[in-house]
Amino acid sequence: MSFKRHVYAVQRYVEFTQAKYAPLLKSNVPTHPICCFGNPAQARVITIGVNPSVGEFDDHRWAAEAMPHNALAERCRTYFAAGAPAAPHSFFTPWREALACLDVTYEAGQAVHLDLSPRATRYIRELRDAFEKELFLEMVQRDLWTFFGTLDLCSDARLILIAGSVTGKYYINEFLQRFAPDHGWALAGAFDRRQHTGPGTTTRHELQNSNRDLPVFFCSCGPAAANPALLTTRICDNAPALIELLEQ
Repeated sequence: MSFKRHVYAVQRYVEFTQAKYAPLLKSNVPTHPICCFGNPAQARVITIGVNPSVGEFDDHRWAAEAMPHNALAERCRTYFAAGAPAAPHSFFTPWREALACLDVTYEAGQAVHLDLSPRATRYIRELRDAFEKELFLEMVQRDLWTFFGTLDLCSDARLILIAGSVTGKYYINEFLQRFAPDHGWALAGAFDRRQHTGPGTTTRHELQNSNRDLPVFFCSCGPAAANPALLTTRICDNAPALIELLEQ
């Protein structure tokens, strides 16, 4: 499937299912489903988060009116390009600093950012009760096909960097271990959070399907955490091994 056709499929899917997740959305903030930030066809490194920041739309980086799928695909693909309508969101600053340790940049097209869900909701810390947190988890689980559809388009990817959690119930690596098999993928490599209790804990995995085997580096501290510098520190500390994986 081409990137534009994938964006169209995601856009239509979100349009038809958005009402169910209305309690999670920020009122009076028009949003668009975002499959990726950057060019998936070119990137060698993939950074992964949970879902796009609603700050993307609070700060008017995207058109307020409905976007045709061709325009939305182009905006996603050229998000980090010179001449883009707005500078990248500050969310990407820790990721950019971490990627610099690998001599990789979003701006050069060497990296792309994907989220498990394409929907920009209220911040996870703002979810008010158990109902909203469970609804958020359901949303990410049901939206996961959009993530794997975009991942399929990352044909040159050699390394995946994952950071953060999907509410307090799962780290992102735990979430993928639980739900990736529903989409023909598996995140191999044992992970027991009882053995990973320190700040910015890290581990290695392999994200696999019948055709691909991608090395994964996970950090429990994401770019939106209280101390986002830990993400950069952990990746830079492991840079020699990660660069070796990238060059294989």
